[in-house]
Amino acid sequence: MKLITVDPVTLVRLGYSAACATHADIDLVGQAATGEETRDLIGDLQPDVVTIDAAVPGQGGLQLAAELRAARPQLGLVLTGPAEDGLLLQALQAGLSAYLPRSAPVELLMSAVRHAAVAPASFTAPNLAEAMARRRTRSTALSPREEQILQQLNTGGSLAAIAVRMRLTESTVRTYVARLYDKLGVHNRTQALQAAARLYLI
Repeated sequence: MKLITVDPVTLVRLGYSAACATHADIDLVGQAATGEETRDLIGDLQPDVVTIDAAVPGQGGLQLAAELRAARPQLGLVLTGPAEDGLLLQALQAGLSAYLPRSAPVELLMSAVRHAAVAPASFTAPNLAEAMARRRTRSTALSPREEQILQQLNTGGSLAAIAVRMRLTESTVRTYVARLYDKLGVHNRTQALQAAARLYLI
């Protein structure tokens, strides 16, 4: 199978070259560091699988992978990045073939590439079941009103403005926000939104 790897880090690209050299069934035909380079290579080389790191500069690896999925349904797409539930679940939602943390062993990476080649529309990831369970647990832990408050925090505006939009008193909104912070284990709005994104709540 033909593989293209996309990663902004030179040493990582060298690592892919070394890994593929010991796996005769995987032919590393091209490497890129940016989305623009990736599109050109795919058009020229017609790979079976593309691995993309989440840290690709510009639009980011997830968005690049999602665009490629929309344009090429039969292309195997493996996203790599930090070991975070949020990215894993976003990769699943985007219809990618696999998500792997950067710390995954080489053999696991090669297995994900093989999976993507034969079943590009079937998602796989280490700890997928656990990530889904954590998402369900966190989602059910928030009350419907707390979920509404979380969405309002995400849209911006002061707590007073949120109170007006929700037709609540500002003190009531502050109470819900305090409960929300406590459940998410955070201390301010920025941390709350970051935690909610990781947990795929927003």
